[in-house]
Amino acid sequence: MSIRTTAASALLGAMSLLAGCTAMPPNMGMGSAPARPAAVQASPWSAVERDFVMNVAAKGMYEIEVSKLASERALGREVRSYAQTLVRHHTQANNELIAMMSARGIAPPVGLAPDRATKLQRLAALPRSDAFDSGYVRVVGVEDHRAAIAAFEKARKDVRDRELRAWMDRTLGTLRNHLAMAQSIVASMNG
Repeated sequence: MSIRTTAASALLGAMSLLAGCTAMPPNMGMGSAPARPAAVQASPWSAVERDFVMNVAAKGMYEIEVSKLASERALGREVRSYAQTLVRHHTQANNELIAMMSARGIAPPVGLAPDRATKLQRLAALPRSDAFDSGYVRVVGVEDHRAAIAAFEKARKDVRDRELRAWMDRTLGTLRNHLAMAQSIVASMNG
């Protein structure tokens, strides 16, 4: 065999390999785009999980609104700073939760529940004063966060969805930090 024949054989072999790499699947015609994988659908939530996320999303909306009010009206710098922290953290947590809800076709709640709207109105009716600061930290910082932590811990036993459980664990740590911050502020107000 001559060098010319060997080179020609090698060239033909390489061309056939390349042709195999660029061959179209049998069901694809010219100009067709390759099939795209279907969007990954999030697994549906149980009734317990749906109830939990709807309740938490509604409470989160309340926390954001009441904390916005406190960040503007509180007298104490520490209380205003705490309120701003709650706005940031609860907005982030709610956005993450709403994204998970949307992936499962669940619409988030709209507006505040009547009981929370009443609490917000009561706090808004207080004049800018130490009483406002104390009421906000005592009710929102301590009482509401204790209730939220208890609800998360109770629901944690029934939630099976991994993504939701991971979000709950992250959020539960944040809620515990918020409670500790509020308790510290209350202690400094009373001290």
